[in-house]
Amino acid sequence: MQAREKTRENRDLSFSLGMIITKEGALLDVIPGSPAYAAGAGAGMKLLGVNGRKYSKDVMRTALRRSVNSQQPIALLVENGEYYSTLQVDYHEGIRYPHLVRNEGQPDLLNEIIKPIASAP
Repeated sequence: MQAREKTRENRDLSFSLGMIITKEGALLDVIPGSPAYAAGAGAGMKLLGVNGRKYSKDVMRTALRRSVNSQQPIALLVENGEYYSTLQVDYHEGIRYPHLVRNEGQPDLLNEIIKPIASAP
């Protein structure tokens, strides 16, 4: 996910705020039940600012990192058609990405799949 974001224009925050944002700030998708959804964000809105600053990937990344040590919600200034509003996103877990976690109670299938078929000569 992190490497993909460096080469793509979109910012995938599905596993943290629960939304995908284009380079220009358009909300492509907002996941129902996510912090952004709970704050009122929806697909088709345009993100203009984050915590009082003009939106950029770096500004959003900084806001997410600072959210861990803050009790304040992340403020998102959005445009929805001809209306502007500030959404207060109650999120304090930083930048999150999916990752594999070993379940000790289950067989280790991944190692079984990637083990060599024959031993080296």
